[in-house]
Amino acid sequence: MKKISIALLALCIFCINALAEKNGVEQTIFAFGGDINQKFVQYVVDLTGKQNPRICYVPTASADNEDNIKYWSFICKKLSLESFVLKVWVSSNKSNATFEETLLGMDAIVVGGGNTLNMLGIWKAQGIDEIIQKALAKGIILAGGSAGSICSFQNGISDSRPVDLSVVNGLSFLPYSNCPHFSDNQRKELYFKLMKSGRINPGYAMDNLAGVLFKGGRFVEAVAINEINNSYYVSLENGTVQSQLLESKILIDKDALPVTAYTRIDVNKTIGDFDEINDQSSPLNAFVSMKYIFANGKNSQYRDIACRFIKDRLSDTESDIEVDETHRNMFLNTSVDRVLIYQDSVAGVINKVSPDFYGLWFFSNENGKWMSAGEDIGGDTVLEAEITFREKAERNLQRYRD
Repeated sequence: MKKISIALLALCIFCINALAEKNGVEQTIFAFGGDINQKFVQYVVDLTGKQNPRICYVPTASADNEDNIKYWSFICKKLSLESFVLKVWVSSNKSNATFEETLLGMDAIVVGGGNTLNMLGIWKAQGIDEIIQKALAKGIILAGGSAGSICSFQNGISDSRPVDLSVVNGLSFLPYSNCPHFSDNQRKELYFKLMKSGRINPGYAMDNLAGVLFKGGRFVEAVAINEINNSYYVSLENGTVQSQLLESKILIDKDALPVTAYTRIDVNKTIGDFDEINDQSSPLNAFVSMKYIFANGKNSQYRDIACRFIKDRLSDTESDIEVDETHRNMFLNTSVDRVLIYQDSVAGVINKVSPDFYGLWFFSNENGKWMSAGEDIGGDTVLEAEITFREKAERNLQRYRD
């Protein structure tokens, strides 16, 4: 593979930035390691500085996959955004605007993941690559993960070709190489190998839930959704590949509780470490009591410890469910990692659901009894699950009171 010189790439970046500066704007690119998620889309919203920005999703790499488009629409609904999607698998009589009219009318463009090579081939055939370059020069933010990340760089590690991972050339808006999904050892090994051989330039690598912001072609900050997903600057120093960890800002909703607003209690035990109880005087006791109900198969008794908010949603169980020893042990081996209590009214219990995921079970204080308010999505780490609590505790408090 012929290596494009850093000097030539720098010239390309200079031209794009010069045009942007002429328009009184700065080229902004946000690249992340995995595919789209709500936190990263919110980050893009914040970058626009607008109350209701126009953000277009470009799912070319996934062949305009309808499930991905539905997920984009779901995120937009959550964030109170109008959903814009640029589809390329359309005929002219089904489109009300050209690709250029659509993209240049946006505040930001978010490129989805999939097959990078196919996406870029279609973009170049349709002139979308040149339109995106115009968008950057106009000050429209470009964001994307996986294939949507590689496209902004000189090149990146991709699974776009059959059998083996390989390098795919991007559009060189940024004069660096790129390795998304960096926690995947095969991608990391190939990235290091190519870096050491001098076949690719220094660059940026990101785990799935981590990303890097660039302005004017320069690194600004790294962000992540939890503490185990990171971004790195990878370079060759004296013949050795060096991977520099970039300190990440953990993304948290603006209206999340500050850490001083609630009580945190570390537990780090399993349900089996506690005696079987029927006690709801504390969130921890209520959680232990509930898990023993599940472990013993007394499913019909769960209604008795459910809060008012969800009690009416539960169907009556005429008989208890029989639980075999395997399932009983599963409940008894449930870890209880941390208890969080807000205003003595709402509590969250963080527990390990699987080897790599933590659940968050909410409880509501009703006249001195802590009642189960149902399980919520936690996160990949205890910290991420706690952030979920911080973001939802106040809303749940109002909901329980209503």
